[in-house]
Amino acid sequence: MKSPSLSVRLLGTLLLFPSLTVMAQAKGDVPPKALVQANAEFVCFFMSEVAGQPKPKDCEKDAAAELTQVYPSLGAEQRQQLADIQDHWPKFQKEWQALDELQKAALRAQWAAMLQEQEAQQGLGGSEAPPPEP
Repeated sequence: MKSPSLSVRLLGTLLLFPSLTVMAQAKGDVPPKALVQANAEFVCFFMSEVAGQPKPKDCEKDAAAELTQVYPSLGAEQRQQLADIQDHWPKFQKEWQALDELQKAALRAQWAAMLQEQEAQQGLGGSEAPPPEP
């Protein structure tokens, strides 16, 4: 990939999303539709790629609804992170299409490791081995 730092930057912003779900909702501040759409596409793409599964049917709709709900409570830095995704998402999509499958697999593994590390730091598990089967 020509700019691996772009995928790392975008993924870093993705790690913001779990914290969004615990924020209180404020009233009246509506995010721009283009920002919501780009971020919903971004979240669903990355989660699908990391999971190695097709994205769920209503993934983008659900992500957009969640972001719209929490957006009013976000600070300036978090809003800037979302704006950065909106700005970089189209370029990333083009770069992703230009990668071969080996490059994509390497990035998926890197993203999965980053997410697992983040989950462990947040105390969400993710780094523990599954329980043994009976």
